[in-house]
Amino acid sequence: MTLREILKRAKREKWAIGQFNFSTLEQLRGIAFAAKKNLSPVILGLSQSEADFFGLEEAISLVKALEKKLKFKFFLNLDHGKDLNLIRKAIDSGFEAVHFDGSSLSFKKNLELTREVVKYAKKKKVLVEGELGYLRGESRFFSKKKVKIKKEDLTKPEEVEEFVEKTKIDSLAIAIGNVHGIYPTMPKLDFERLKEIREKTDAFLVLHGGSGFPSSQLEKAINFGVQKININTELRVVWRKSLEKQLKKTKKEVKPYLILPKVISEIQKEVEKYIFVFKSRKKLC
Repeated sequence: MTLREILKRAKREKWAIGQFNFSTLEQLRGIAFAAKKNLSPVILGLSQSEADFFGLEEAISLVKALEKKLKFKFFLNLDHGKDLNLIRKAIDSGFEAVHFDGSSLSFKKNLELTREVVKYAKKKKVLVEGELGYLRGESRFFSKKKVKIKKEDLTKPEEVEEFVEKTKIDSLAIAIGNVHGIYPTMPKLDFERLKEIREKTDAFLVLHGGSGFPSSQLEKAINFGVQKININTELRVVWRKSLEKQLKKTKKEVKPYLILPKVISEIQKEVEKYIFVFKSRKKLC
C-alpha cells in the first residue's frame, strides 16, 4: 500500500501510524525491526537537524538496504522542514512525504509557502504535511523548565478549513496542548479543540510531540480523529540510557558490535510499545 492508502485506512478504522525519528543507525534498525516483527506500517522521520547530521542520501540508501533485507516497506518523511531547498531535495531524493513547518510565520506567509511546497511535491506524488499552531518545548527528558502553553499557540479551528483548501495539503499538524520533550507533568490535550478541527477538514491529522503523554491520551486522540503520531524524544532517551548502561556494563570493551546490539533491542522495545498503543500492529498482513 502507498502511504496515502495506509493513512486512509487508519482514518477509517481509527488507528494511527507512528512516525519515529532517527539520527543513528541503532535507532533506524530498532524502528525497522519493531515494524517488521509486528507487521506495522511506520514512518521514518528525519528533522532538518537530523538530516544535516545523518545525510539525506545516506538515509535513503540505508532504508532501501533494510527494505531489501527485511522484505518490508518503510516510508521516509522530512520532519519540521523550514528550508525550501532542503524540502525540494528530499522530494527529489525519494522521500514519500515532507513536512513544511511554517508555524512561526504569519497565517498568510505560512499559507503561501505551504502552497509552494505542495505545488512542487505533487509533481512526484509526495505527500505534504502543513502545520497550524505552535508547539513549545524542546527535545529533553524531564526538563526542569516548565513548559507554558499559551492559548494563542493552539490551532484555531476557524483557520483550518481555509488553510487546507487553499494549500491542498494532505496532512495537518495541529497544536492542542502537545509539546516537544518530556516533562515531569505533561499538559492535557484539548480534545474539544481536536473535535472542532476534525469537523473542519478531511485532511489527515498529525500529533507531534507524542513522547511522554499517557497512552490513554494518545488513544483518545486517535479516537477523536488523529491518524499520525510523532515520537522522537523518547527514542533519544532510550538510546542514551541504554548506551550509558552498556558502556558501564562492558567497562573496557571497545568493540561497537559487542556494545550496540542491546541499544538496538531497547529501542525496538520502545517502538513496539507505541505500535501497541497506536493499534497499528498486523496492519500489513
